[in-house]
Amino acid sequence: MDRMLNMVSINAGLVLGPAIAQKNPQVTMSYLQGAAQMYENGVLAIVDVNFLADVNIRAFEDRSTCGRYFCFNKIVNSEQEAVKLAESLSPLISLPPRYECQGREVYAEKLRNKKLNKLVEGTVY
Repeated sequence: MDRMLNMVSINAGLVLGPAIAQKNPQVTMSYLQGAAQMYENGVLAIVDVNFLADVNIRAFEDRSTCGRYFCFNKIVNSEQEAVKLAESLSPLISLPPRYECQGREVYAEKLRNKKLNKLVEGTVY
């Protein structure tokens, strides 16, 4: 039986925006519990709240949209970016005093958002 229903799931990375982490610290901290391991594996992804809202609107408006979309617009792949992220989430996360970057990088090879890009560009995957 065809119910004329398309299931859509937008799976977002860590949602960032103006004071989002401070307004909803529980969700942010839950996501970041595995941040070190995600970073090491090259899958620490973040998404701007405005971009995420736009993606949800586009998914709703396009009747041919279906399936799962991984929604992120940045992957943290350098130690410097990870430190900058931690500083932006302060006081939720604190760096050790006198922390110095070692210049390490990871390479994001496992996380892709090709399907999402097609939705944003106006052509569904």
